[in-house]
Amino acid sequence: MMFCIQSHRERESGRESSMDARGNDVPVSVSPPSDQVYEVKVDQNGSTNQSYPFADVELLQAFKPLIVPCYVLVVVVGVFGNYLLIYVICRSRKMHNVTNVFIGNLAFSDMLMCVTCVPFTLAYAFNPRGWTFGRFMCYLVFLVQPVTVYVSVFTLTAIAVDRYYATVHPLKKRISMVACVYILSGIWLLSCTLVAPAVVHTYHVEFEGEDLTICEEFWLGQETERLVYAYSTLLITYILPLSAVCVSYLCISVKLRNCVAPGHRTRAQAEAQRARKRKIFRLVSLVVAAFGVCWLPIHVFNVLRDIDIRLINKRHFLLIQLLCHLCAMSSSCCNPFLYAWLHDRFRAELRKIFTCRRRIGISTNRCATASVVL
Repeated sequence: MMFCIQSHRERESGRESSMDARGNDVPVSVSPPSDQVYEVKVDQNGSTNQSYPFADVELLQAFKPLIVPCYVLVVVVGVFGNYLLIYVICRSRKMHNVTNVFIGNLAFSDMLMCVTCVPFTLAYAFNPRGWTFGRFMCYLVFLVQPVTVYVSVFTLTAIAVDRYYATVHPLKKRISMVACVYILSGIWLLSCTLVAPAVVHTYHVEFEGEDLTICEEFWLGQETERLVYAYSTLLITYILPLSAVCVSYLCISVKLRNCVAPGHRTRAQAEAQRARKRKIFRLVSLVVAAFGVCWLPIHVFNVLRDIDIRLINKRHFLLIQLLCHLCAMSSSCCNPFLYAWLHDRFRAELRKIFTCRRRIGISTNRCATASVVL
């Protein structure tokens, strides 16, 4: 799976290789989704980069006290921040518009990504028994994990395009709420479609004579197809969305820089407008940088692994992979702040809701009304 830790898989020279702790070949029982059972004998590729079997696992265990708290922090911040974002959007009628529906969908997918990607990834990476959640959860988790990632990426792109039209073409008719629902449905459907080939090639593998079970992608005898799928996914889920986000926000920045308010302005008003433009430009730069930086390491890692796994040092393989995965998951923490909490309206609505809840002697109806009026 493209964004999930694969603790016990190695791919060299277009072949799958599986070894036990002593570096010997291990026959495995593969249970594919069709419930058929195959006996697979996999040969070891004796390269110098495999001199120390599972040395990367030992190194990963040494960094466990540092890695686990980082992942826990990502889950707590990601789930809590995105939940508050969804709560504010649902609670306040003032926030019910197309842009905020996109942001709410982004928050939901990010929250789901934190819940599905992080716990199972940690358990799988650090458990010496490998995958311990059963065959059904193997297929379910490896379906949900990339779907949430793709939905987040495509929703970020939709938000950028929506803001482009709202800023650069303000007189054009905005998309309706019905069209917004269709777009979001298309995003979820496209994400599920992109994941389908990977799920079809996902197997629940039990090692005979070893207390080890893995849940992995195996493209047995289909190395060319696997590479085509991997690079197509890279193009669709990173290069094209990043390009669209960069172009959209670049046009927004140019439009705002060249925009001149009508009428005679005082010096204070002119300075206030320049400050607002600088703030928007910084925010736009942060959005683009966060999107590019968070997802770049895992994509670079995957490309290097696909070109030649020996380009990545054997001893540090899993540690590097886990750190790249952590960087990608951190995007779920950045998005609530970049798309909501740095905006005055969201902060005002949040303060209004919680201030109203703390008041004593005010009726619920008045509280609901106060949260709507700006």
